[in-house]
Amino acid sequence: MNDRIERDGFRKGDLVVVTGGGGGFGRAFCRRFGRMGAKVAVWEINEADGAETARLVREDGGEAQFFKVDLSSATQIDAAVEATTRAFGTPYCIINNASIYPRAPIVEMSGETFERTMRVNIIAPFLIVKAFGAAMIANRRGVVLNIASGRAFEGAPNGIGYATSKGAILTFTKTIALEWAKHNIRCNSIVPGVSFTAQPLENTTPEELVERGRKTIPLGRIGYPEDMAGLAAFLVSEDASYMTGQAIAMNGGRVLIS
Repeated sequence: MNDRIERDGFRKGDLVVVTGGGGGFGRAFCRRFGRMGAKVAVWEINEADGAETARLVREDGGEAQFFKVDLSSATQIDAAVEATTRAFGTPYCIINNASIYPRAPIVEMSGETFERTMRVNIIAPFLIVKAFGAAMIANRRGVVLNIASGRAFEGAPNGIGYATSKGAILTFTKTIALEWAKHNIRCNSIVPGVSFTAQPLENTTPEELVERGRKTIPLGRIGYPEDMAGLAAFLVSEDASYMTGQAIAMNGGRVLIS
């Protein structure tokens, strides 16, 4: 039986918007999609890092442009949306990757720090999806990928803002999936494990991080940004066209979700 509903997926030339594209997971997403033939909008607050990612994408044979944006500012988000649309058109995929992780005990964390964490980690994704949403709905195709964290399930001592925002990302994902399914737009979240990125290396060495992976992760290693990029490539593909509203863990078995 054929229901005549097209199994849509990423097509060469589609636009992918990646927040926090200057390094870590974000750079890996940008480079992977550039190699797949995407137009890549690199959103990043650090000008040198964002420009370098765009250069690497072009070096790989892809098309990319860097857009400087502070995600704590609604005004800058609006400007980046306008500039991205002017340069490339409507996104096929938005990857809400950027986040911040300020550390302090609850009683020592300032309200201003907690509020900024919410603005960057969950309010910015909302504003971005809302801003691009009407055009994506008009196109009747698209994918939103939100980067969550195992901290959404376990909590984060000395990181209440980060854990709270990542928990919110999960329900944010489910709500977009339910509301936009009728428009043929899917939304899933990726739950990365500890990986070779700047965040876990803030308080340790690469050697200590590798040893931590051997001791605490069932598969015996930490992750790499390219692991998450590979999952993202699958989630935008036709092969994942029946998957929406899900949290998919890529963490070597460290946090098991069901």
